[in-house]
Amino acid sequence: MQSRRDVQRQKSRVSVKKITLRSLIVLLLLILIGWGSFTLANQPVRNARKQAITLAKKYTSFKSPGRFYVYNREQTYYTISGKNAKNQQILVIVPQKGGNLRVVKQASGLTRQEAIAQVKATNSVKRVLKAAPGIFNNRVVWEVTYKNAKGNLCYELINFKTGKAVQRINNL
Repeated sequence: MQSRRDVQRQKSRVSVKKITLRSLIVLLLLILIGWGSFTLANQPVRNARKQAITLAKKYTSFKSPGRFYVYNREQTYYTISGKNAKNQQILVIVPQKGGNLRVVKQASGLTRQEAIAQVKATNSVKRVLKAAPGIFNNRVVWEVTYKNAKGNLCYELINFKTGKAVQRINNL
């Protein structure tokens, strides 16, 4: 005959196993839900990148894709960097809602790093959030988004060719 203590120990062992198993199942479900949400949230960006590369290859001498940028102002533009058939660095700017592609040689204007450096030189930048090329007033620009020393959101548009500030929006 088993003592009461032995019966309770046995029940306690089973209960610990059940709790551990349930905890692992819940943890696994949370990981799967998180991964699925992340994948679903990034699907539009992946599709836009794929579409921009397809259009760049179809209408230009684009051969090797690099960075992908999204620019949102009056209109959304997708930009893909890469090399053309002559092995020159280029940016292909694709309007989201159709229209003509713009191809600019990287050597004819500022690089991403140069645009960021220029904004840092003229402003009290705490942290750069994004730098993306796009079209503003029918000109190619770099949009640099950053947090200033006060922690406020700021935008600066830099002319791609001249490097001059086109527009500043501070302290949002």
